[in-house]
Amino acid sequence: MTSVKTYDSIQVSKFNYNKPTKYNNSYFGPLSYDENTEPIYIQTPKLKCKTNLKDIIEQKNPYLEVTIPKNRLDFYDLCLSIDDKNVKTTFEKSEDWFGKDLPMEAIEGMYKPITKGFKKDTEPTIKFKIPVAKGKFQCSCYNQSKNFIDVSDIKENDELILILHLKGLKVLKQHYFCDCYVSQIKLFQEKDLKYNIIEEYSFVDNEDEEEDYSDILDQELIMEFNKEKEEKVKKIQEIRKRMDENKKLLEDLENN
Repeated sequence: MTSVKTYDSIQVSKFNYNKPTKYNNSYFGPLSYDENTEPIYIQTPKLKCKTNLKDIIEQKNPYLEVTIPKNRLDFYDLCLSIDDKNVKTTFEKSEDWFGKDLPMEAIEGMYKPITKGFKKDTEPTIKFKIPVAKGKFQCSCYNQSKNFIDVSDIKENDELILILHLKGLKVLKQHYFCDCYVSQIKLFQEKDLKYNIIEEYSFVDNEDEEEDYSDILDQELIMEFNKEKEEKVKKIQEIRKRMDENKKLLEDLENN
C-alpha cells in the first residue's frame, strides 16, 4: 500500500533530492522521502474548490485551484517550506547538478513556486496540476462514504481533501519547478435531508419470528408429503383392483 502522510506529519528535512538527468527536452530529478526512499504522497486538510472540473478537462495542462481556510494556514506554511527547501537544495547542489556555482538570486529567479502571495485577512489559493490522458482525468475520486465517483462531478465551492504526489524537480531552459500533481480526491457531498435514509442494515431480527417461520415451512412440507403418500396409496389400490378384475376374467375364460 502507498505510504501517504498527512500534511501535519510530513518533515521537509527528510526529502531526498536526486541529480536531474536529461528527459526529452528537459531535466528531471526525482524526489523521495526518508531512508526508505518512498515516493512523497501528502494528504492535505479540507480545502474549498474554486474550479468546475468539467470546464478544464479539454485544457492542455489543467489545474485544480483550491482555497486554504484560515484555520489551516499551517498547510500553506508547509508549501512555503517545500518551496524554500527546493531553492536551497538547488543552490547547494548547483555545481554538482549544472557544473557551476549559481548565485541564489539566479536560482530564485528561475524557480516557479507552489505558493503565491495573498493579501492580509484573505484566504490563500493554490493551483495543483490534474493529470489528464486522452481526454480523461487520471486521478481517482471518492466521497465521504468511500464510494467511487466521477472526478468531473467536482464543482466550485465543493469541499475536498487531496492526496498530492511530489514527483520531483523539473528543469527547463528558462525556469524550473516542483512537479506536483493530484493523485486522489475525497469529495464531501451534501446529503439529501428531505429523507433520513439509513445506509446500513438496521432491522432488529427476532429469533421467535424465524422459528415460527421454520415451523410453517415444516408443516407445509409434512402436508405435501402426506398428500403425495395418499396419491400413491390410491394408485396402488387401483392397480390391485385391476389385477383382481383381470384375474377373475381369466378364470371365467378357463371355465368356459
